[in-house]
Amino acid sequence: MRKSLNKAQELDIEARIKDLKANSKIDFSKSLPTKEEAIEIMKKLGLPKNIINHELAVMRKARDLAYNITKVEVDIELVKIGALMHDIGRCVLHSMAHGPIGGDIIRKLGFKSSKKLARVVERHLLAGISADEAEKFDLPERNYIPETIEEKLVCFSDKLHSGSRKVTIEKRFQRWIAKHGLNQFLKEQINRAKILEEEILGQIY
Repeated sequence: MRKSLNKAQELDIEARIKDLKANSKIDFSKSLPTKEEAIEIMKKLGLPKNIINHELAVMRKARDLAYNITKVEVDIELVKIGALMHDIGRCVLHSMAHGPIGGDIIRKLGFKSSKKLARVVERHLLAGISADEAEKFDLPERNYIPETIEEKLVCFSDKLHSGSRKVTIEKRFQRWIAKHGLNQFLKEQINRAKILEEEILGQIY
């Protein structure tokens, strides 16, 4: 797993973004894309249909949770578009690096709220990865733990889906456990996901 793309991959995604901007009617100077525009962007960047379907399922869950939160203010549009585009980095790589790669793609798109949107995209990995843990995964050294309510909603909603299917937190981590065993890191991840769940449900009503 690489911290960054190789030169050929960098040039390829930059060319795809340039072509997208040149041949799209989307206004990239506004705050965020609409749902339809986000889907158009992902399709034109080459994101597979099954991943877009997964993102749509995550978006619906995150949106429904956000609408029911009453104790803190939530940017509903950021939640919706963040959930819808959280796996955009998979148009390049399917490894853990798809998080920071996705964040970089979002920044290059240039929407006014790209900085916030990029953080939502980057911080959905597992149940959050610290800068120290990121080094173990050979990711760029930064914090990938969700901090804002919008980041937490997207990260948590992603953990409730395997593809387009709704699953429990435990079921979502089964693939990792089957591959690596229930090690201390995964125990901590499941615990973080449970804490996210308690915090989010505690903000409802």
